[in-house]
Amino acid sequence: GPGGCPDRAPDHAPSRFSALITPPLPEGRWEVRLDGRPVRVLGSAAARLPCGGAESALRLERRHGDRLSVVAGPEGRADAAGRSAYGRRLLRAAHYRDGRTTLPLRDTVLYAGGDSPRAVHTELVRRGTETEHLWVTGTTPGRTTHVPPGVRAVPVHSAAWYEALARSRRIVTDEQLPGWFERRPGQTVVQTWHGTPLGRFGGGLADTLYADHQYLATLPRRSAQWSVLISPSRFATPWLRRSLGYGGEVLEAGSPANDVLFPPDRDKAAEGVRRGLGIPEDHRVVLYAPTYRDHLAHPPVAAADRTAPGPYRWDPALDPGALARALGPGHTVLVRRHPRVTGGLQDGPGVLDVSGHPGAAGLLLVADVLVTDYAGLMFDFALTGRPMLFHTYDLEHYRDTVRGFCLDFETRAPGPLLVTTDEVAQALRDTGSLAARHADAYESFRRDYCDLDDGGAAARVADRLLADTA
Repeated sequence: GPGGCPDRAPDHAPSRFSALITPPLPEGRWEVRLDGRPVRVLGSAAARLPCGGAESALRLERRHGDRLSVVAGPEGRADAAGRSAYGRRLLRAAHYRDGRTTLPLRDTVLYAGGDSPRAVHTELVRRGTETEHLWVTGTTPGRTTHVPPGVRAVPVHSAAWYEALARSRRIVTDEQLPGWFERRPGQTVVQTWHGTPLGRFGGGLADTLYADHQYLATLPRRSAQWSVLISPSRFATPWLRRSLGYGGEVLEAGSPANDVLFPPDRDKAAEGVRRGLGIPEDHRVVLYAPTYRDHLAHPPVAAADRTAPGPYRWDPALDPGALARALGPGHTVLVRRHPRVTGGLQDGPGVLDVSGHPGAAGLLLVADVLVTDYAGLMFDFALTGRPMLFHTYDLEHYRDTVRGFCLDFETRAPGPLLVTTDEVAQALRDTGSLAARHADAYESFRRDYCDLDDGGAAARVADRLLADTA
């Protein structure tokens, strides 16, 4: 096993086998299977996992009840995220500044972020595009970056990362690039962003109590490095331009992340996600996915090294365990923290923490109902037509003090606004009548804010990405 883990099969076992897994293994969590079936770990053996030490590149985990997983960290972790600010400056000078001015572009695509860059990568692979694919890892503290097969991991702040930013002909990201990045001639930078906004963001926060003015001052220069900004909806386009200080090309393509929510691959993908999470076939799935709160931010690092403000503390007002108990058997509550939120919860009866799942889109596929607050995920989930409930316990504070909205949320919300865990549980017992009551609001919400998604966004983005070198 990883790290020299001893074979612990009992002496009376009818058969034994061993497996050797050696680094490098693409970063992520890998389920161990034997003849296509998950390898399961007895509770009595779980205490002896993981086998790898703190510095091991691989470790073992027991997940989703009793399934064995191998967790692989990014290559060069100690040489990347853990490097001092001075060390990073030296690397940047040697591998970014010099590489940008003295070395030619390479025919590579560098990806950074989540579902939308992942969907564009999938589309390029489907087309057989001849290029090397690189993926930035380690950008979100406490979270594993799931690198697709056949893609080379590039740890953030490593020499390879600086070189990739300097020499990749194409960059696809839904995050902000470093403040010192400067697009060079011949580079195409596609900013897919990450969904339709509900809460105000970027420059729209300049007059709020929790505005990060050091970061906001960098937005116009950052956005000037993009070749094209991908808009998920016609509603979002002016908000993105204004809030990000962007005056360049906009492609109203829809959100590549949402392509998976449409046929023909939707049902097969949902089955795979459900099976991978170990959700019983007869269970009703409730996805609880709140957004972060600006007033819970940890102390920031230097603006030039950040892709966004944060991270933020996990401090939910809704109790997932109490919700699962109130709903009773036959329900699974999936909990997904916002990517900028650190901390979490333990899995428990009827509760599964899916914050480490590779992307939110797959979770939307299996959710029978969404419980959120002000997360932009609601625009994506609206494409499913399934019920949504809104836990808006701090509505006035969020609206008037913390952030504010890009639309009249109280009037346009496609579902009930609820305050307590008990109210959410009660509403979940009667989503049928709630859906009927909010049917008109739901339909108008989809019409006005989800008008571009049709399953073909990634193809439109890939067309644009390849156009500059056609």
